[in-house]
Amino acid sequence: MVNRILCRVSLSLITAAAVTTAAAQQSEIGPTTDAQVQSQNKTKIALIVSPKGSVLSEAAAPIQQGILAASREATASGACELVQYELSNPQDAGAVLKKAADDGAVLAIGPVSRDAVQTISEMPYLPLPVVAINRPSGETAPELFLSIDISAESEVEQLAKIAVENTAQKADLAANNFVILTTQDPYDERLARAMEAALVKAGAGAERRHISSDQIAYLRQEMRGKAFRGAFFAMNAQNASLLRPYLPPELPVFGTSYSNPMHQKDSMLAKTQSNDLNGMITLEIPAEENTSTLVAQYKGERENLSLEELQMFSVGVDAWTLGTKWIDWARRIEVPDGLTGRLSFDKDSGSKVKRELVKTVVSPNKTGKASEEDLVQFTESAEEAGL
Repeated sequence: MVNRILCRVSLSLITAAAVTTAAAQQSEIGPTTDAQVQSQNKTKIALIVSPKGSVLSEAAAPIQQGILAASREATASGACELVQYELSNPQDAGAVLKKAADDGAVLAIGPVSRDAVQTISEMPYLPLPVVAINRPSGETAPELFLSIDISAESEVEQLAKIAVENTAQKADLAANNFVILTTQDPYDERLARAMEAALVKAGAGAERRHISSDQIAYLRQEMRGKAFRGAFFAMNAQNASLLRPYLPPELPVFGTSYSNPMHQKDSMLAKTQSNDLNGMITLEIPAEENTSTLVAQYKGERENLSLEELQMFSVGVDAWTLGTKWIDWARRIEVPDGLTGRLSFDKDSGSKVKRELVKTVVSPNKTGKASEEDLVQFTESAEEAGL
């Protein structure tokens, strides 16, 4: 069904002039061969990629692998053709898209570069539908522009909403704040700022605290006597696991997938860190635990991927799935079984695809979807502690 949807060219794209021109050309050059007919009937899809050997190209390789895996049946049948177009300079994005359209492409998937996605989002119009794989900063975009938001900010916004909804509000306004523990690392600071903004947007207060290794021993003393609604870790799993034992055990803690210890390649290290971070609320993509037929379809291609690479691979699969619908300019799209989350898109509300991730409770014994029992226990313990 997907292949049929993707691999037909919308009738609106075939004009009477094009048909007349094709007929004239055929009369001039003689009968068309089977190979020529097959080539003409292929739906051409452009993949906008970074130059080979570049840092971004290496980082985005699992995304491309996911796109190729998801499109394999369509390309193997000869109905579709994927053509790669390198984009070196973000400012050249418009020219690359025009070249793809001139070559006969009816859809472009990519780019991944945030600067390139931003450039495309600011163009007045696009020569073909685009599925961009990053988050533009603005809210306006061309008519044929669609973007998958894979940014840390998107995950943080969902996590902040969960934290506010699942912790008890206190009578003491000062105690309604969340504390955000972070380091001097630039990425950690970016994450901490995003957490602060998301919590404020969700109706809660927040304060950031930078913690260095030599300050850990004083953290328990500093936290004693201070009430917080919960704590956010804006740091990797190793640092978070070192800090958690110094926080009050009844204090609810939250972290993005970046802080999830189960992403460690060393299983013993992951288990040790999970023991320290037991009970931390985080978010994950469905593909990591989902055993649906869709996931099983890509099992062979996913076996040698790390969990982080699996996330990027899943983004590629979902980008292709969205492309099969966006190629016909669908104004509303629903993908309830997306590998990166439940996907929804409403062109009337903007150009960004919303991803709903899975709530997960970190445990040394299990990972996966947070059950209702997990969430109830979490909420009750917070209330009992007066948080």
